[in-house]
Amino acid sequence: MSKDRQKIKQLIIILIILAMAVGMGAIIGGVTWIIKRSPDISDYGQWQTSESSVVYASNGEILTKLYKEDRIYVPINKIPKDLQNAIVAIEDERFYQHYGIDIRGILRAIWVDIKAMAKVEGASTITQQLAKNALLTHEKLFSRKLQEMYIAMQFERMYTKAEILEFYLNEIFLGHSAYGVQSAAKFYFNKDVENLTLAESALIAGLPKAPNSYSPYRNLDKARKRRDLVLTKLLEQGYISQRDYKQAINEEIKLERAEENNAEVAPYFVEYIRKELLNKFGAKQVYTGGLKVYTTLDLDMQKKAQETVDHAFETNYLPTIVRQRGQSKTQPQVALLTVDPHTGYIKAMIGGRGDDKFNRTTQAYRQPGSAFKPFVYTTAIKQGAGTGTVVDDTPKGYKTTLNGDEDELWIPKNYDGEYHGPTTLRIALAKSLNVSAVKLLERVGISNAINVAKSLGIKNLVPEDRNLSLALGGLTKGVTPLEMSTAYGVFATGGIKTDPIAITKVEDNNGNIILSNEVHRNIVLDESVAYLVTDMLKSAISRGPLVWGTGWRAYLGRPAAGKTGTTSDYTDAWFVGYTPDLVTSVWLGEDSPTRMEYQMKDKEGNLIKDGTGKIKMDIISSGEASKIWGDYMKKVVENRPVKEFKRPNNIIAKEICIEDGLLPNQYCPPNARREELFIEGTEPTEVGTLHKATAQIKIDKSTGLIATDYCPQDEVVTRTYQVETGIIVDENGVPVKKIDPETKLPLTDEEGNYIYETTPTEKCNIHGPQNPAEEIKDKIFDFFNLLRGRD
Repeated sequence: MSKDRQKIKQLIIILIILAMAVGMGAIIGGVTWIIKRSPDISDYGQWQTSESSVVYASNGEILTKLYKEDRIYVPINKIPKDLQNAIVAIEDERFYQHYGIDIRGILRAIWVDIKAMAKVEGASTITQQLAKNALLTHEKLFSRKLQEMYIAMQFERMYTKAEILEFYLNEIFLGHSAYGVQSAAKFYFNKDVENLTLAESALIAGLPKAPNSYSPYRNLDKARKRRDLVLTKLLEQGYISQRDYKQAINEEIKLERAEENNAEVAPYFVEYIRKELLNKFGAKQVYTGGLKVYTTLDLDMQKKAQETVDHAFETNYLPTIVRQRGQSKTQPQVALLTVDPHTGYIKAMIGGRGDDKFNRTTQAYRQPGSAFKPFVYTTAIKQGAGTGTVVDDTPKGYKTTLNGDEDELWIPKNYDGEYHGPTTLRIALAKSLNVSAVKLLERVGISNAINVAKSLGIKNLVPEDRNLSLALGGLTKGVTPLEMSTAYGVFATGGIKTDPIAITKVEDNNGNIILSNEVHRNIVLDESVAYLVTDMLKSAISRGPLVWGTGWRAYLGRPAAGKTGTTSDYTDAWFVGYTPDLVTSVWLGEDSPTRMEYQMKDKEGNLIKDGTGKIKMDIISSGEASKIWGDYMKKVVENRPVKEFKRPNNIIAKEICIEDGLLPNQYCPPNARREELFIEGTEPTEVGTLHKATAQIKIDKSTGLIATDYCPQDEVVTRTYQVETGIIVDENGVPVKKIDPETKLPLTDEEGNYIYETTPTEKCNIHGPQNPAEEIKDKIFDFFNLLRGRD
């Protein structure tokens, strides 16, 4: 029996030894696993802390922050000693005595929890909390707790207490969206952390335990009690005097949230910036790298732009409907973009009505309509034309294959169905005459016009655009408001194209400049060419007396120029205009191109009906775009000095006859004589021959022959004709063309010359006296009337 007992004892001893060996192996293996799985902290430092990137508007105001965690890193010497002490007093009073793990604190916490029979007190040191928050997950696992303790000891071995405290104060979550004490100081008191009072420091120090619960925005009374507890701890641990304690505990909590985030003022610009930053630096650096991003946005202009657009929709000047198609359900949409043409700085950007991320200023390629015409006129000026050069605004048919039928005849039409005959380029552009634009494009050459448009900044012209409908803005892909602003900016600057810029520079979190966007300018037009185009576009927004331009609603009462654009089916409406300092594009349309015809409503939103009870309909066109442009730009330029467009020395004024564009002869009527502008050396030198000596003739309309005394008076018309040629002229002395009754086009001979109306050579023989006696009687009465001096 004794042998059996001996064997049992030996077996027990062996098992104990084995268990101890296995235990020791498990412990060693576990420790090894923890060490291998724990992150390396040797290079922890500031750069590893997730820090917000701050985006600034042009005036230095914070536009928005881009972050994974809203944090602005500050060094320890910028953090008040009161705040440092407060955090230590409430979170880890033995912080300066332990080496990352506070054994005494752990034992005390265990004893407190046993007495309360619940989890009452924590034992994590500040260093452990730093390890958990900065480098580990928040899973409640024993292995993670061991990792936390190991990393805490590594922190203590590699860094000073001041460095650890700096890391911690910049890492901790302090409620709402604030990470770190600088963001918290801004969020709760609108101060930099270095300017916090003792009481304010104590309030922030009380937040880490339960940030949302102790937030003064959520529960002011609870926040005050927590603050007072921190102040009591500071007093008990000798950090503050009794006097400091009394003063701080009686201090009123004055919250002031910083109005830092202007993202809602310019959501599309913020998104535009965000994408550009991500493309250049990647998501990690943008959201955690603490970049300082300086942009071109003018907050005042942006707010005025948004106010103008909002007012237009709120008052039902522009309608609002809901569609199931398009980038947004809210339609029609709007885009507005303002650029400084001298720097390329984007000053204001509205990419839509704020309920999506599709930026219509940069992403929506739409048909420009007549807003494209200035590029055709620019080509003509480059080739030697002046503002008084004449183009014939008379209908003409063109063979086209647009629909696959080579015999199809395309006849461009003016929007109002009226045609003006010989017309100066100034008037043709101001009135946006389609026929004139097409004929001018035919004259200057399609390829030449495309090259000019590309040089100005219109990028997406393709071979399919090489047709005469280009003059009317009929493009394959279309243009963006950003392209149009860039192109029109060339006119504003006197021929200099400036690339658009949204970001001026970017600094890293150490203040080093890692991106600097210089202004890029290129001369693409002669200064005199740009000036003549501008002078014509000034007429396009004028309100008389010479002409009422199609963009008259954009008139500012100071030097400005611009052009309307409406597509033939009313799917797009534009106004692109500029002053010497600013160029702004406005576009209106539905995301899925749709005719913009809507039920009319009054300012209160009630439907407007006619006398029969039928709902009135309204079509949105460039007139509405012009008005938005004018309303907005009037606010922008209100307090700015009036500036003129710089006139080059080689621009000369010359009196011409506007019916032929040449020097007026003696027969050119006074109302057809006008001063127009030319580049010196291109002005007309020949005297025109269009106008000649005229006389009048009476014609019987029913027969087309010379009227006699016997023709009915209601059939007799008086016509003016050229004595030399016999060609009938209109009220301006311009020869009248014969018109084909079917096509309504002017008739031409085999060589393509116009055929004109001429005076008849024979008298009307259809109408005569009723009988010879009556004729004799009439002649006798005529004789006696003559003797009496009667006419």
